[in-house]
Amino acid sequence: MADIPFLTIGLIFGLLLIFALQRSLAIDIAPDGSLDVHSLIAQGASGYDLVVGRGEWWRIGLAPLLHGSDWHLIGNAIALFIVGVRLEPLIGRGWFSLIFVASALVGEAGSLLGNAPGVPGVGASGAITGLIAALFVASFDPEADADQTMSRLKTSLFFGVPALLPLAFGASGNVDYFAHAGGALAGGALAIMPWLVFWSYDSLPRSASMTLLAGCVGSLICAGFAAAHYSSYMADAAHYIPASEMPANGDERVSRSFDLVTRYPKDPRAHLFHAIFLMGQKSFAAAEAEVRTAMSLAASDVAGGPVRSAAPAVMAVVLYAQGRDSEAKAMAAEPCRAKQGEVRRILEKTKLCG
Repeated sequence: MADIPFLTIGLIFGLLLIFALQRSLAIDIAPDGSLDVHSLIAQGASGYDLVVGRGEWWRIGLAPLLHGSDWHLIGNAIALFIVGVRLEPLIGRGWFSLIFVASALVGEAGSLLGNAPGVPGVGASGAITGLIAALFVASFDPEADADQTMSRLKTSLFFGVPALLPLAFGASGNVDYFAHAGGALAGGALAIMPWLVFWSYDSLPRSASMTLLAGCVGSLICAGFAAAHYSSYMADAAHYIPASEMPANGDERVSRSFDLVTRYPKDPRAHLFHAIFLMGQKSFAAAEAEVRTAMSLAASDVAGGPVRSAAPAVMAVVLYAQGRDSEAKAMAAEPCRAKQGEVRRILEKTKLCG
């Protein structure tokens, strides 16, 4: 019975139930199964502006249990199962619980420190990466035979390398690699501890086996705070473009920008799309006005991080097109330093970077 990963299976079912609740409470769901970003914020997504800026510390205890889409959950559940089947019988449920909870919390810290302030995040990947790192460390158990060691190493490297390697190349996109890094540090450090202090995973103090229960109680307390703020965040979400109405590609967003601005005048994304449309029409003064509106609205939008990052680059191009070179270069300075792929390519094309 000790070899059956009951805790791993229980965690997966728990994450599935939580995501089912998320879907039922979401204000909107995109065709690909992604939940509306403002719904995620209402449910407990974390981010520097939310946790530090607004003092909503309770998000740290909820965000690792939430997921942003069907595929996000499925990917994490598969990784958790494959790693858990190998790790849980090896180190025991007490250590497994401790590593999962600690990696989730340290992963949140890594996410807050590494990601842009206005980018909300959810997901158990920090906790799972901690388990992956623990499996890598535990693979060197001197009592294991060569086949067991190789199987554990292959599994940990199969999941661990893609989870961490992009950090070496300036990680970007929708994957929270900083949460992965924090979780891996916590999981690896905790997996080493028994060898340094107790010399065996079997000698875990009894109190540590209560870690998962303490984590559950803490998450329920955090959920109470989320419930208290839920209605105000959901009321605010009604002013933004729903996930199911967001055009699928850039060209469609630009072509539909006038309709989006008319229907959702408080959404900074709509104004930025319309600015790009106006640039294509050579209406640079009107485009400048739209970008300034987008920047103003994004400053108070809890999900406005992507617009806050992209708008200065668009503004720089608009100013450059009007012959205001010095203003354009000053506006482009920060986007050029940020080294965001698509944004930097736009600026380099107009020779505003470098």
